Amino acid sequence: MKNRTLKGIAIAGLCMAICGHAENCKETVLYDGSGANGRMEETGRTFPEAPEWNANWGNLDNMNPPYIRLSGQKGAKADWTGSLVFDKLPLRLNGGSLKITARATQNVKFGIWLTGNSGSGNVAFYNLQANSTKAIEVPVASLLGAGDVTASKVGIGLFGVPAYQYTTLFIDNVKFTCAAGNAGSSSGATSADTDGENTPYYFRDVVPNSPAREFSGDPLAAPAGAYTAGERSALRQKTQSLFVLGEQEHRQIVRFQESKALTAKQSRDGWYNSMFLVERNRLKDSVIASPKNLFLEAGEIAAASGNKSIPLLVADLDYAIKYFTDSTLVNYRLQDYHLLLAGLPVTEVRTSKVKVAYDPFFTATTRNTLPSVEICAAGKCNAVQPGSETEIEFATAGLQEITVKMRSGNLNVNQTLKLEVK
Repeated sequence: MKNRTLKGIAIAGLCMAICGHAENCKETVLYDGSGANGRMEETGRTFPEAPEWNANWGNLDNMNPPYIRLSGQKGAKADWTGSLVFDKLPLRLNGGSLKITARATQNVKFGIWLTGNSGSGNVAFYNLQANSTKAIEVPVASLLGAGDVTASKVGIGLFGVPAYQYTTLFIDNVKFTCAAGNAGSSSGATSADTDGENTPYYFRDVVPNSPAREFSGDPLAAPAGAYTAGERSALRQKTQSLFVLGEQEHRQIVRFQESKALTAKQSRDGWYNSMFLVERNRLKDSVIASPKNLFLEAGEIAAASGNKSIPLLVADLDYAIKYFTDSTLVNYRLQDYHLLLAGLPVTEVRTSKVKVAYDPFFTATTRNTLPSVEICAAGKCNAVQPGSETEIEFATAGLQEITVKMRSGNLNVNQTLKLEVK
């Protein structure tokens, strides 16, 4: 799978070498302020305001007017994204680079990507310093892959913009260094390209086994603990586990994990309900990332894409099970258990093709390594690495089965989830 977080431009030399051998390879300017030669798609745009295409706010440190200007603010922390469609697109490309000049009025993470025949490619991220112009050059091969490719749109975004922070982004000098020719009119783009389906998934940098997360809204408090301070202390004398569940609570989790006959609602709610039982039986506060807030945020991200890009919820942790040894319910023994659990935060989709993202942000774990994951649907299985996503396709409408195969250490779990395809 492609990793959407661009780690660098180490392959730039290779791309230049390929470009050097391309036939009819020439620099093609998409935007330089010389005319109204493009637009930003309204469908799928999450920038708070439409762009001013030929803005003039004066000379801005190696950025001369006119240029593209996008401004605004939102009432919650958010990612602002949109697709630029220029008159000269689509273009056939063979190596080379995409060049773009960017500037923002606040310190912010800027992302750029290309949309081609197979949808959106990788996202290249850059940190923009407030009121400082940055000239960016990124190899096309890093965005869409090596060889002959077609670019139909240029995606731009600001990620993690704080609430109520008015921010302006300036864009100028957009060009390809090695275009091989026009690939035909972009008017033939399918509805799947224009309804937000190909907006790339944004993976946030987190330490998975840390409880710390930056949620888009105000996080909800953890559920009340099942144990008093004295009970916690007594249990910690007997186990290294940070959670101790009752036998019936454990059985409820296992029933969800092993069931092959879930409804779509049971499938969606099962991960949250199971992790509620785990978290309330904690022996220490702030052990894992808040399952409640992970579940809610995953649902919000899925909804923002029309349930076309869905984060996978994963739990990988240890707890102890309390088994009472007599009818007095006083004496008990503890048995360690390794929980490996998956979930999806939605009940339905309205498309036959869905992307599932394995985002470490949505993993509740106490372990230093993430489990391996394979996602199967309609008889086809795809391995998906942390920080990437995979596409699954359903042949028919109705209640559909997804199998999530996970491995953590010596533990293998195959779990069945359900989605209603409308």
